[in-house]
Amino acid sequence: MQAKIQVYPLTCLIALILAAASVLPGCSPGGGGSGTPNVIILTLDTVRADHLGCYGYGRNTSPNIDAFAKTATFFERAVATAPWTVPTHASLFTGKFSFEHGAHAFEVDEDAENNTNPLTQNQLTLAEVFWDEGYMTGAFVANDAYLSPRWQLNQGFEVYQVARIYAPELNEKVFGWLEAASKKPFFLFVNYIDAHSPYNTRRQPGLDGIYAVDDEGELVDSLYNVVMPATGEVPAKLARQVIDQYDTAVRNLDEQIGALLERLRLLRVYDNTIIVLTSDHGEYFGEHYLVEHSKDVYEEATVVPLIIKYAGQEAGEVIETAASLTDVPNLILSRFAGERWAEHLGSFPDAPGNHEIITEIYYTRVKDLFDPRWGHRFDRIRTAIYDWPYKYVSSSDGKHELYNLEADGAESSNLLGREPETAARLDKRLQDFLASRERSEEMVEQTPLSEEEKRRLRALGYIGD
Repeated sequence: MQAKIQVYPLTCLIALILAAASVLPGCSPGGGGSGTPNVIILTLDTVRADHLGCYGYGRNTSPNIDAFAKTATFFERAVATAPWTVPTHASLFTGKFSFEHGAHAFEVDEDAENNTNPLTQNQLTLAEVFWDEGYMTGAFVANDAYLSPRWQLNQGFEVYQVARIYAPELNEKVFGWLEAASKKPFFLFVNYIDAHSPYNTRRQPGLDGIYAVDDEGELVDSLYNVVMPATGEVPAKLARQVIDQYDTAVRNLDEQIGALLERLRLLRVYDNTIIVLTSDHGEYFGEHYLVEHSKDVYEEATVVPLIIKYAGQEAGEVIETAASLTDVPNLILSRFAGERWAEHLGSFPDAPGNHEIITEIYYTRVKDLFDPRWGHRFDRIRTAIYDWPYKYVSSSDGKHELYNLEADGAESSNLLGREPETAARLDKRLQDFLASRERSEEMVEQTPLSEEEKRRLRALGYIGD
């Protein structure tokens, strides 16, 4: 995909410069002067909120993220729009839910290799907004399976580099780009893969972390094969070993988040940069007879961190209102002043508290959907809606669920039969919300997966051998 380039006449350029000068006085693009802030979005692929210290985890997995959260705007509860990469990133960039942007899985025959619809070209992305406003736009992506250009999430990025490498190597690429970009306003997106299986359990010199078995994914594969049939006990020791690996990966990633934040300070752009730290989804370790992600809408896979440090922010702030990742574009653009930015903000109206919060899953990856041992579990569409403390799950197979998350955070007791009035009320709210917005039905015509694309999907566990 080529970035969408718009050439402005001189009069418009002068207007842009004057508008920029009116935004956030005292802030600067790069090292000095007055102007618009930079923007960075970091997605910590597969990091669930409850494995970070700032969200209450008991292990020391995230000292750098925790310190960052103390002086930033901390959202106590944030919900991903889907439990996997493509639809959630599409929501993060467009400010729309999965059913609105259409970049999600769809029903296919058993012999299909791919059941994922890319983001259509007619959807406006946050990167396109900043590109049109003269920002440098760059993306450095480690998930080379579901963030490759095939899925069309690169719209608006002048630079879009994809390589399945862990955070230390990825940061080196990011640092090089920042050296050139830090002299003018920039919009940067970074996706880290360390906490996605196979987890980054490499020992970092001088880093105190969680001790874990270092392998190529054999432990999580073993847990997968034992748990997914949903026929017996979840092996506690094996699950603990996998969690040790995951926590080690989170700790390794946290060290590199600290390195990135320090580099921004050294470049003297930290203060004038809006930094969004979040995740696209979480991970299962046997809960609900599930392993990894992209299979259901339970909390382990849908509750994610959301921490935003605004330009010039020095004091921390805690937001109790629940947020969706559809809110992120609005939360960013609302900090820009001027008529043009107000017009852009109008394209991303979702903000915490002004809409329903839902999360959706359409079937799952074909590897699991057609597995003879457990595929029947995922041949359905599931949509959850929140009304704290309640969470209602509407399921196309008729197996609806209702939970009181305050009393039952593990979602172990389905209240559907005991509180039918609550379920009916939330079901109506869900249906009314879905009906109030335009559903995207457009399908992107795709070529068959190449052998290289299959290799990348296989390496991250999305297709079988």
